[in-house]
Amino acid sequence: MNQKMPYFGLHDQNHVVCLSRNRMYVHLMNLESGDCVMTFKAGEDRFLNSLLVSGDGRILVCGDETQKPFPLLVWHLSQKKLLYDLRIPHHDFITSLSAITYEGSYVCVVAKELNEPTPNFIVVYDLQSGTLFKKWKPACNTVSLAISQSNACVIAGLEDAKILIWDLITGNCRSTLVGHNAPVTFLKLDPLGKVLLSRDKDGRDNSIRVWELNTGKSLAVYKPPGQITACEILPNGAFVVVALKNRTELLTLALKNYGEAPDDNCYLYGNQDNQ
Repeated sequence: MNQKMPYFGLHDQNHVVCLSRNRMYVHLMNLESGDCVMTFKAGEDRFLNSLLVSGDGRILVCGDETQKPFPLLVWHLSQKKLLYDLRIPHHDFITSLSAITYEGSYVCVVAKELNEPTPNFIVVYDLQSGTLFKKWKPACNTVSLAISQSNACVIAGLEDAKILIWDLITGNCRSTLVGHNAPVTFLKLDPLGKVLLSRDKDGRDNSIRVWELNTGKSLAVYKPPGQITACEILPNGAFVVVALKNRTELLTLALKNYGEAPDDNCYLYGNQDNQ
């Protein structure tokens, strides 16, 4: 695994997909034995700089920083083959700003026009056909991205501190979420795709905000007593777990009076049928 880009995802309960040390390959590793059981290669002298695995463990998407313009490479892990080499002429994909649906049906990514000062924009690809599905151009740069297939929407954190929720089917903007006072550089959906957590990774706005995705309603705001280093959200937003700088204990925040008890099935990542 590459130490500067330690990217990985689960294929099933026994196998993990990870970027190789030289970033020219993706390895499928057995978790119990540590053996490499399959290697995916992008091509000669092509260096990968991102890795996404769909929640069901079937679809792998990587960014390639060698080819011009920067493309997205899409593999089917179970079938062990390259499906698509996605690219837009005269544009680069900012592959660090990308997200994939749980079922691997759609991938969204931020793109930038080469040699132009215009803000970046968002594109969505239908991975069943490999075709461009949606394209949005916010008024300023997108700095974080998430996608929910269960809620049929794409969420964009913007440089101007707003969050936009786009309808994946109609293409319309459903909601504009306002509350942060710095660029929203971190978005995290709960495993059910119903609740959104947002914050600024650079600490200019140290608050954590929790939103109901379907309505755009603000559910909670929390300002921790220190700099956030990591955080996770549990199903239905029932709990948010926060790690703070220079503190050894984790903070566990409970969201009261919202949603139902989480379904145990939502904890399962990957698919045993992939073996």
